[in-house]
Amino acid sequence: MEKGLKALERAVALVAVGFMLAIMLVVTADVAMRYLFNSPFAWAYDLIALYLMAGVFYFVLSDAHRENAHVGIDILHARMGPRARRAADLVTAGVSLVMFSLIVYIGAERAWENFANDEVLAGNIPWPMWLSAIIVPIGSAFLVLRLALQFVRNLFGPAAAKAPVSATEGITHRHAEELAQ
Repeated sequence: MEKGLKALERAVALVAVGFMLAIMLVVTADVAMRYLFNSPFAWAYDLIALYLMAGVFYFVLSDAHRENAHVGIDILHARMGPRARRAADLVTAGVSLVMFSLIVYIGAERAWENFANDEVLAGNIPWPMWLSAIIVPIGSAFLVLRLALQFVRNLFGPAAAKAPVSATEGITHRHAEELAQ
């Protein structure tokens, strides 16, 4: 399951990279059109704000969590014993799993309502709202899978899994490998 999920996370993260590239190209072209021809793109802001930025954020959530790249406060975590750390990681993964599962459910429901009602953004271009809304549950669903895997690993312990159980252990393990080389 780990390898499959990691491959999916990487694929979705590559989509996010493509979205970031598209943002840079659209902004550059929009600025050039604005200052060279006094004719900016009317659609640039909507495309970037509704679709591309949402994709950049939500499509890297799970991959960033797997890599322990999210900002975390580990002052207490680092001072805990192994059992307390494992319990804290279990609670954190469990609460996060519940919260992001709700985000997936509510987000999918909202996207379906947007699609069923054929909702569009009022403006020069009638952008379909469901395409923007579906990004949230898709990106969050990958994080839910990652959190479920983390929860199970924390529940059954490090002996049951090859990957580190917590962010602190992962960092320590990586630094030890780097020092050994």
